[in-house]
Amino acid sequence: MRHKVKWWCSLSLVQHRTTVVFILFSLFPTLLGVYTQEHDFNMPHQEVELWARKIGNHIFHLSNAFALYNDIKDNFRTGEATLQENDGLQLVKEMTSDVTNMMKFKVDAVNRIMNVAEEASLDKYKQEEPVDYYNAKRLNPSPDIPQEAIDDKNYRNLSLLSNIHFDGIPINESVSSVHVPTNVYAKAPDVINAIRWSGRLDRTFKSNYELDPTLSWQYFGSSTGFLRQYPASEWVMDEKDPDLYDARLRSWYIQAASSPKDMVILLDVSGSMTGLRKEIAIHVVLNILETLNENDFVNIFNFSTETTELVSCFNDSLVQANMENIGEFKKALKTIETKEIANFSKALIKAFELLQRYNKSGQGSQCNQAIMLVTDGAPDNYEKIFSTYNWPHFQVRVFTYLIGREEKKKRDLSWMACANKGYFVQVTTLAEVREQVLRYIPVMARPMVMYQEDHHHIWTGVYADVAGRRGAPGLKEGYRLMTSVAVPVFDRKKTSNITERVLVNESVWVLRKREMKTANLLGVAGTDVPIREIEKLVPPYKLGVNGYSFMVNSNGYVIYHPDLRPVFQDILKPNYNSVDFAEVELTDYENEARANDSELLELRKDLVEQNAAERMMSVKIHLDDMKRVVQRKQKYFAQKISGTPFSLGIAMPEGYGKYKVHGQIELTREIQDHRAGDVMNHFSTGNWTLHPDWVYCEYKYDQHQEDQSPEALINEFLSRAQKPNWKWRSTRTRPPPDPIMNQAQHKRWKPSMGSDERRDNYYCDKDLVQSLLFDARATNVYSRKVKIEDKIKDRNTSSQNFGITTAFVATRSGLTRWIDNPSESSSSNGNSKEPHFMKVHNRAIDEVWYKRAVDYYKEDQDAYVYSVPFDAATRDPDEVLVTATRAIFVEENDYRMAPAAVVGVTIKHRKFVDFFKNETYKCPSYPSRNSSCKKAKTCESKSLNCYLLDDNGFIIASENEDDTGKFFGTLEGTIMESLVQSEVYKKIQIFDYQAVCLDTQEKNSMASILTTPIQTLKWFASWVMGNVFWVLVKTQLYTLWDPNEAWAYAQGQWDPNAAPTDEVTYSKGPINYQSAFGEYQEMLPDEAGIPTEDTKHPELPDDIGDFPSLELAYINKTHPRPCDKTVYLYKLQSKKLKQDGLYKPVKGKLSNCHTNGCGRPFSVQKVISTNLILVAVNSLCPCESRKVDIEPVEVEHNETTSCNRLLMQHYRKRPQSCVNYHPDEHEIKLCGGAGSLGPSSVALLTLLLAHIYNSMMQS
Repeated sequence: MRHKVKWWCSLSLVQHRTTVVFILFSLFPTLLGVYTQEHDFNMPHQEVELWARKIGNHIFHLSNAFALYNDIKDNFRTGEATLQENDGLQLVKEMTSDVTNMMKFKVDAVNRIMNVAEEASLDKYKQEEPVDYYNAKRLNPSPDIPQEAIDDKNYRNLSLLSNIHFDGIPINESVSSVHVPTNVYAKAPDVINAIRWSGRLDRTFKSNYELDPTLSWQYFGSSTGFLRQYPASEWVMDEKDPDLYDARLRSWYIQAASSPKDMVILLDVSGSMTGLRKEIAIHVVLNILETLNENDFVNIFNFSTETTELVSCFNDSLVQANMENIGEFKKALKTIETKEIANFSKALIKAFELLQRYNKSGQGSQCNQAIMLVTDGAPDNYEKIFSTYNWPHFQVRVFTYLIGREEKKKRDLSWMACANKGYFVQVTTLAEVREQVLRYIPVMARPMVMYQEDHHHIWTGVYADVAGRRGAPGLKEGYRLMTSVAVPVFDRKKTSNITERVLVNESVWVLRKREMKTANLLGVAGTDVPIREIEKLVPPYKLGVNGYSFMVNSNGYVIYHPDLRPVFQDILKPNYNSVDFAEVELTDYENEARANDSELLELRKDLVEQNAAERMMSVKIHLDDMKRVVQRKQKYFAQKISGTPFSLGIAMPEGYGKYKVHGQIELTREIQDHRAGDVMNHFSTGNWTLHPDWVYCEYKYDQHQEDQSPEALINEFLSRAQKPNWKWRSTRTRPPPDPIMNQAQHKRWKPSMGSDERRDNYYCDKDLVQSLLFDARATNVYSRKVKIEDKIKDRNTSSQNFGITTAFVATRSGLTRWIDNPSESSSSNGNSKEPHFMKVHNRAIDEVWYKRAVDYYKEDQDAYVYSVPFDAATRDPDEVLVTATRAIFVEENDYRMAPAAVVGVTIKHRKFVDFFKNETYKCPSYPSRNSSCKKAKTCESKSLNCYLLDDNGFIIASENEDDTGKFFGTLEGTIMESLVQSEVYKKIQIFDYQAVCLDTQEKNSMASILTTPIQTLKWFASWVMGNVFWVLVKTQLYTLWDPNEAWAYAQGQWDPNAAPTDEVTYSKGPINYQSAFGEYQEMLPDEAGIPTEDTKHPELPDDIGDFPSLELAYINKTHPRPCDKTVYLYKLQSKKLKQDGLYKPVKGKLSNCHTNGCGRPFSVQKVISTNLILVAVNSLCPCESRKVDIEPVEVEHNETTSCNRLLMQHYRKRPQSCVNYHPDEHEIKLCGGAGSLGPSSVALLTLLLAHIYNSMMQS
């Protein structure tokens, strides 16, 4: 060694430096390997284990002490809470019975409306008698303004009072109001006559409401176009937007007016169908599509020389007319091209053969069949084809639409319709399209009308009513989901005096009146059934935490379900009302999009067939806006709702869902026990609130008072309950009155309507209220006299408070109570701009933190489940709270247990992080962070990054405040993948079949128009037409032609003076709101740049909630479409972290993750008594880490799989009612006529020109 040193020292300085560099360079890989091994060797695995243990112990005992966990659990035990077995089959039977009774009341109500309407229509009135009615658009609801002070004498005073049962909308229960669409002439004789006789319905409306206080809007939609609705309310309109609501286009009207149908639409795309004819034809097809519903089947064929499907996917088939398929048709209509010569023979034969095949094979609707022929003229009547394919049974009706004004082309098309039980119309302008299309519906209804006695009621699928449309003040949800029941109203007269316009010598029109056999549909009677009224009869507390109910119709579509998500960023999704049951229940075996799991499809078939069902399935359930996932087994039970196409189902978790906690305080005994005192004493400590959506007690009729909170109502009813003669009245529903009841029996059955009787007509859920009292007594522990510090000392726990602000408990009965920590609340809650955490998260068993705590109990009975807001990094750090919750179970043994409550605390995140740093910045073997400890590896070292992750991989705490709430994979994707490979986390794939994808819409520049003069002329023509229609609508001058006719017109909020573009840009996508007042349908702008029928332009709300304005701005420039998305979520595998019953560190290393060959060792340790893991990662090696996020991505379907998805039809059950034939229908000779407009007057022409000139000057 000495020799070597001498030799080394003898080198010159240059040689010395050169040799050092050479040796270091040559030994670099070896040194790097030593470096990597050293750092691997020095990873503080033992320290990480000790840190995790100390953090877990401290926060566990502190949280237990603050939340008074043991006190509350002891109170449940000493209060003699017991377990009862949940009989799911019996439970669903009871719930179904209640729902069935409620539904029967609705059916009876519409039947009474129907009977009175049919009788009233036979009354004879003098035409000159004035008609007394309340016009919904001409009401003066303010009593301060006298009638004589109103400028417009058409307005009438009517007292309107806000009613909570009708969403706070001001109403009048004494009368109904009438809505007449702008496109209907209110003074036309047939309209006036129908308004007059339908006035008799008011007494029926009132009687129905007295019999059933849960009734929502009742209405009669007349075939003449008006709507009579009860109770009376003001129809809210925008002054700039004409009122376009037409009851005849609502689904409840169309479904009740005719039986299901198979329909083939033949669209002529020959060379003559250009320009305006093409636009009119497209609008005819669009309006026909608007009249279809989910029980109908349809296809559209373009025909010229050849006949081809409009949508190539729908090759040689009929598809269900759901919103997604209708959307495909509408998109394809934008791409049609006209060319060559029309071959009618091929088109008609194609249509007949397709319909015959479906009829014989048992596919489609198996009811009505129709061909809709849209053309500008036919060269022949093709009698041979009709005689071959349709005579003598006339299975297929033929409806013909002649586009254009040429009278000579009417004869053949009129013959086709009349010879095949159809109807012929001539459409000459865009303005009359809707009215002419609607004429086919009464023709389809003729067999039903002729049978008279068969009034089959229908139930619609779910749809969204636009809350606030009728003037609801301050309604925030925007939409109300509902279904409707409706029944057709028939004209009992078998003949009518018909006035016809007859063309003589092809040049002169004459009017002729004659009596003819008819079968007229007077209209449709109906009522709405809000989904919330159904859910009230299926109380969630009976199902327990993580249990839920759902309803499915005969098409397998969901009426309601906890995973039905109809709204995407304040707009209705394009196919929100055709979400299949198989799309909301995700089985645990589903590893590819739309995999047909046999167990799920069998359950779905039972629901569709309305069979009693009991099944078990393993499912994946996503939480927290699809960021967390739970896997569990669930038991399903289902029963038929008699008299409807619906099945009611419930799902309950296997395990703790088998049992429920039974603990009640008998109110009558409590009152008699003088030692007990006032029952409200059980609510004496802490703050408390009740589940805002649950019904504990409610008045059935007194609904004009201010909306009382559940807390105020329970206070009022508990005060009443302590007085003599108290009755529970806990029967939610009762069967409707028996038709064979005599007058005395019916009088006893019918509720009294005096003011005193109304106040005594209430409902109280006895089980729920008495369970609430039990829970209130068990949780009555948050007294300010009890010092938390004393509780901590009693448990030998360090008194260090790491930022606990609130202790709380929520129970199975919907009770939430809490107490704030004085030492923290003074600095946080007092100055906070945010509402108190517990006042926002007051839904007890429906809160995510409640559900997660109960689910995690199986993993670790002592664990608190921690979470932070996902957007914590964007919030004020002083406002961010950590939530920690732990479930309380009542247990009899290892198998019989059920959750009773969840306790928890909220912690200031900033102080929680300080505590985390304080523990991980020092060695566990040293009492403080001294110099000797710094030599060891701690999280304070720059070479180590430390994180606390929850059981789904989200960062609860780290050294960087900006990491809070983020998914760990977005920061350390490679480490996250290693944790999956090490089985620390499990990767679970979730599919979203209700997703919305946004396609960018390119906005054309003005320069493109300058280079395309044809487009400019096209826009100018559209602009002129728009002005014409606008004047017609605003002035109602269209009635000058014929007061008995009312023409539809192009609808939509369209500015004729707007700059020309190829497409219309919508603020939130092109949507239309309709219902019984409304249901959503997507429309497409036509090529001329004019919005199509029913298009509305909703404004952006002032308050956009939690959605960033940047994202909404992006949506404004996009078009939403339904799509499938998928995402991988993560779940902690706690059992994999145990060795011999103890949690041990998982040691890992990313080897050779950089070009220099270095690696990144890491250590993972479970934090005891929590759902957290502590992850320490060596940060010295600059490894490249790819991002792993949990944002859903679209499932890419190729053309084949996309077509298969659209064509895939799960099992469905056809409606029981089908009336498509009557032997005497051939005696009715009415089969259509001309629809052309008469000559315009000089005054009208002058007015139109003046308006156009003024518009040009202004622009």
